[in-house]
Amino acid sequence: MYEDLIFPLVTILFLLFIIIVPMALYTGLRKIADPVPLWLPLLLTVFVLLALGGILQFNVFGKDSVLVGTLVYFSLLLLLTTLAVITPYFWFGKRTGIGRPWLVFSLMSFIGVALMFFTTMGESREGGPLPQFFLILPLTGWIFDGLAAILNIQEIVYSGTLPVHTLLLAVGLYLEMFIIAGLYYVLLCGLPQAINEQ
Repeated sequence: MYEDLIFPLVTILFLLFIIIVPMALYTGLRKIADPVPLWLPLLLTVFVLLALGGILQFNVFGKDSVLVGTLVYFSLLLLLTTLAVITPYFWFGKRTGIGRPWLVFSLMSFIGVALMFFTTMGESREGGPLPQFFLILPLTGWIFDGLAAILNIQEIVYSGTLPVHTLLLAVGLYLEMFIIAGLYYVLLCGLPQAINEQ
């Protein structure tokens, strides 16, 4: 019955997390402390990952609440990508020469949402092993796959019954977006500042 609402609501979530949430989160963190300490967005990231892990481990949303579970799961992943977008800006923001960060947050958030969509909308096989990370996380996936092989814990990491794969996927998504946003802000630091930009 509610399954028909999942796609439109997820699309609205995507738009919110591209246009509104990054600037709202940035403004909220600056209201807590200005300048924002470097550990604060990282601490928020840890809390989001812990919330995601708790929801997955304790199966808070069962099969009866697919709509709510999907929206909460995607909201937490989108919040992770938003934190990955704004965290490097606290480090490089002053040197980029951009006084209005919402100009760059929307572009980076769009990339984060597209990356999240790419990593979460893959083919899944019921009861089969989950895909290796390098197939869905091009920058950091090989690290997780390599560590799983070195530690010989592939059965645990790629198991469909444990939340390990989903949590590592969320961490990998955060790291991928953090690297992309950080490189973008470093590139902006190297560009000459526009004459009319304050």
